[in-house]
Amino acid sequence: MRTLLYARYSSQLQNARSIEDQMRLLRDRADREGWTIVDVFTDYAISGAAGFGPEQRPGLNALLERVEAGGVDQVFTESTDRIARHQGDAFTIRERLRFAGCRLFTLLDGEVDEITGTIKGLMDARMRTDLGARIRRGARGTVSEGRAAGGLAYGYRRANRLDEKGELIRGLREIDADEAEIVLRCFREFAAGRSAIKIGQGLNEDGVVAPRKNFWRASTLIGQPKLQTGILRNPIYIGQIAYGRTQYVQSPKTRRLVVRPGQEGITIGRADHLRIVSDELWQAVQERLAVASEDKPHRQRRPKHVLSGLGVCGVCGGNWIITGNNGAYGSKVWGCARAVDRACTNRRQITQHRYEARVLADLKGQMLAPDVVAAFVREYHLEHARQSRELSRGRDKIERLLAEADRKRDRLVAAVAEGGSSFPEIKASLTAARDEHERLRRELASMDALPVLAFHPGLADTYRREIEELEQLLSQPAAHLEAIPQIRNLIERIELVPAEGKLRGVDLRVIRRIDHVLEIATRSRAAG
Repeated sequence: MRTLLYARYSSQLQNARSIEDQMRLLRDRADREGWTIVDVFTDYAISGAAGFGPEQRPGLNALLERVEAGGVDQVFTESTDRIARHQGDAFTIRERLRFAGCRLFTLLDGEVDEITGTIKGLMDARMRTDLGARIRRGARGTVSEGRAAGGLAYGYRRANRLDEKGELIRGLREIDADEAEIVLRCFREFAAGRSAIKIGQGLNEDGVVAPRKNFWRASTLIGQPKLQTGILRNPIYIGQIAYGRTQYVQSPKTRRLVVRPGQEGITIGRADHLRIVSDELWQAVQERLAVASEDKPHRQRRPKHVLSGLGVCGVCGGNWIITGNNGAYGSKVWGCARAVDRACTNRRQITQHRYEARVLADLKGQMLAPDVVAAFVREYHLEHARQSRELSRGRDKIERLLAEADRKRDRLVAAVAEGGSSFPEIKASLTAARDEHERLRRELASMDALPVLAFHPGLADTYRREIEELEQLLSQPAAHLEAIPQIRNLIERIELVPAEGKLRGVDLRVIRRIDHVLEIATRSRAAG
């Protein structure tokens, strides 16, 4: 009987040798029965409910195509749950085999007919559901004991060890000092008012390796409010291990797992030794996240006008706001908010286009002054020298750690080759060593990818172009919104007083933020 063999195991947490064990049993039975093995198909670390498409389960999909090509009498596998743990899939696969004139035969049940297939399909699907419930129950127990039941959070490393019986205790964690510093940096900067986007940009510019992606994103820090994901929302940083914040639900169309808020409640386990962030800092960050998550358009939208909220009356200190429209010219008119209520004597006004033009001209003149340009170039060079020193020291450290990780990994691989794979502690140590080696390799590669900074005589000209281009951006409707935050970041406030010696008009003075000169320097470095 012309036979196809099929084997599968479900999870990356299971032993890959399971495939070999299944195949050995199948071949022994085939030899005893005198069956001819035409071909062998396998699926590694794929769920039995993943579907049977070419991207979902390539081995099973190839098997079905081989059956439908003809010349096959039976498909032989260990049990029906190797073929599918989904009732609909199991029925469809049996129908396709039957249509092709091929039977399904398993070690546990023999030939699978319609009745056996229906009953076993129901039991296999039910077992998958029960298994998931048992795993979740076990995970909650693990978390209650202060051990992690999921992946490795940023800022920590695995610290699994053997108990007094020599059995491996999983889920133990310890603080990674280098990553913990980055976690604290993120919390402190966010609590101080810096946006998640700016924090991510700063980490990328400093060459800090991101947890899972090639670079830091705002979503890495703030995640999704409904799912309570993101570094800034993870309570492990205050010594609490949470389980059940999210759950994975399989899409009936794509069979992919979709993340949704947990429905079974959240289990919190105490792990004080894992605390990185103080309660005060944690609370400050959570309050700011809560404000950012509120569905209040007036809190979220950007200023429509370049100078909104920046103008201050030089007489009373009130806000300079839009007080009306100039009907003759169709332009908005700005004035002192208190003067509108007769609480200030400064009743002078200025049209919006004149207001913006004068402020930009004053700002441009200040930022292009020789002393400011010289300060920019000087700070640029100092920053370059500082980053070069830090990069050199950091690279030496990473290269030393990587060499040690290489040696440790090689020793463990040698131990496995000599038969040590039967000891769970050796396998766990090898997995941890490989993870550490990969992390260090990515960190070193990130350092190599940093832009090479060089001094050049045209640096001052580059800075001048940066300032001049801001003014040009405002005249382009498509780039107007992009230019607004850049302009506003250069201005601390604008003081407006009645024009001296005149009956109309105002005099204004722009107080700039010198600190933002360095941000422009950073952009120029990246572009160069």
